[in-house]
Amino acid sequence: MRWIMRIIGALVVAVLLLVAALFALPGEKIARLAADQLTARTGRQLEISGETRISYYPTLGVQTGPVSLSNAPWSDKGPMFRAEALTIGVDLMALLGGDIRITELDAEAPQILLERNAQGEVNWQFATPSGGTAPQTSVETGAQTNALVLETLFVRNAQIRYVDARAGSDQRLSGLELTLSLPEATGPADMTLKLALPGGTITGEGQVAQAARFLDGEVSPLSVRFEAPGGTASFEGRAGIAPEATGRLSLSVSDAGKLLAVLGEAADLPGALSRDLGFDGQVTLTPDGRVALREGALRGAGNQAAIEADLLPGAVTQVTARITAQSLDLAPFTGGGSGGGGSAATGWSRAPIDASALGLIEGDIALSAGSVALGVTQLQDLQTTISIERARAVAQIRRLSVFGGSVTGQLVANNRAGLSIGGDLTADGVDLNRLLGELAGIDRFTGSAGARLNFLASGQSVAAWMSSLSGSGSLETGRGTITGIDLDRLFRSGDVSGGTTIFDATTASFTISDGVLRNDDLRMQLASITATGEGQVNLGAQSLNYLFTPVALKDDQGRGLAIPVRIRGPWASPQILPDLERALQLNADIDREEVEQRAKDRVQSELQERLGVSREEGESGEDAIRRGLEDKLKNELQNLFK
Repeated sequence: MRWIMRIIGALVVAVLLLVAALFALPGEKIARLAADQLTARTGRQLEISGETRISYYPTLGVQTGPVSLSNAPWSDKGPMFRAEALTIGVDLMALLGGDIRITELDAEAPQILLERNAQGEVNWQFATPSGGTAPQTSVETGAQTNALVLETLFVRNAQIRYVDARAGSDQRLSGLELTLSLPEATGPADMTLKLALPGGTITGEGQVAQAARFLDGEVSPLSVRFEAPGGTASFEGRAGIAPEATGRLSLSVSDAGKLLAVLGEAADLPGALSRDLGFDGQVTLTPDGRVALREGALRGAGNQAAIEADLLPGAVTQVTARITAQSLDLAPFTGGGSGGGGSAATGWSRAPIDASALGLIEGDIALSAGSVALGVTQLQDLQTTISIERARAVAQIRRLSVFGGSVTGQLVANNRAGLSIGGDLTADGVDLNRLLGELAGIDRFTGSAGARLNFLASGQSVAAWMSSLSGSGSLETGRGTITGIDLDRLFRSGDVSGGTTIFDATTASFTISDGVLRNDDLRMQLASITATGEGQVNLGAQSLNYLFTPVALKDDQGRGLAIPVRIRGPWASPQILPDLERALQLNADIDREEVEQRAKDRVQSELQERLGVSREEGESGEDAIRRGLEDKLKNELQNLFK
């Protein structure tokens, strides 16, 4: 019993000594040692002001007054970090053993300033005064000991300000909550993040596999994942605090409108770009802010493409990229569905076209695609290089198949002062039926054509483009046909009700002004007929008024007959009628008596054929007809009385 009482007594004394030790802990010294550790690690001075006292519950440690961490030497915007108060929790047994093991660090209403100066330096790049890893010291002796350990860091209701002098931006965020756990100095650090914004809340979680190396400015394995209304992002690879990183990045956007609202951005994106967007690939970020994408896969607006690119982000991102796709559907961005851009029933699309993205990037992009749907038509085997500078994009077309032929030249989209488009194109071997059918709804022409087109248009829709179109061009075709009219039948009988005309060659030039195409030198060569044309095609209104004039080859006396045809109305269903007034003007040199005699002879010939008589020697046509009528009447009278 005596030994038991001695043991109990010893325990009571030990407890009393421990309690006494707690009350005797030097709070200011603990806070100062912790501050010295942070200063040694970052090269920045941690200032602690106000009363510093020991806390015993709920956390054993130190409670301070206001604290601040100095900024980079080149900054003039004040401390990088400040807080109204700081709670530092410590491990009692480690403290009694001479080490500082921080079990909890809780910052109250901290304000964090992140900066990038005009030279690209960032204030979160820390360096120790000696340029190496800071030593750790014992509480009592100052001797070097184990590394500083931070079991849990709490940051609540933090405000973050990000200033980028190069981009001229100054952004602020508030409502950040962060939890960081580093139970072992050489082990992994786990973190969770929550950022409450007016448009929604961003949450995140991640792990730095080698936290000490990461804090010392070295590269460590890193995995993070973020989630926000409308999208998610994840990264798996290696990263450093510089910042620098390399690894696999995955982005997925289910609702771009919601995501942009969370980020405080207002953008009226086309419907096709508001959902199902994504990227997956290898990403490398260098300390100077450059980004390299390799083995990348893009998806958006129902399209998929492979991408490799080098980017320098900023207010205007610098880009060098190569994009390859099997097929692209760009109809949603031109305001028309497949084949619907020039619908005769509804006219050109008036859906607004947003080209604001032209002002966000500059650089060169090489684009290759097996097919590209534009709504009004479809391109094949596209190979082009796009150069973008100050919201103006120039596409040099190295290879392109369209309407069954090939096209080379240049296209320009300029959004510097309102959207305009232009081009200088040369086409060869184009199928006339496909060209006119897909662009104008006209399906009467067949044949192969070569063309040259220089054009300019402005406006925010296809309808505005077609109504403002200006330019010039030329057309040349080989053998082809025109359905709906038979010129041979027209000359023989005046019938324009149908049929097909076969032509051997066609040439024409034209000018375009305010959406109206004018031509006055069409020349079409047929086997026995030469045709000319003049008039206009209103591209904006989708109508035409054109005079087409076939001329029969001259007879032995050197004379020919011209029968003009007026083609007028909507181009989907125009009226085709002979222009009699124009015909009289063109055929004024023809002997009217001769024309009348030809008509008379033609009528007499048909009557003789129907009566079954032929002219006898010395008999006129009229006499032969009279004789035939008498014979027919005599026969009918004889039959009557039989």
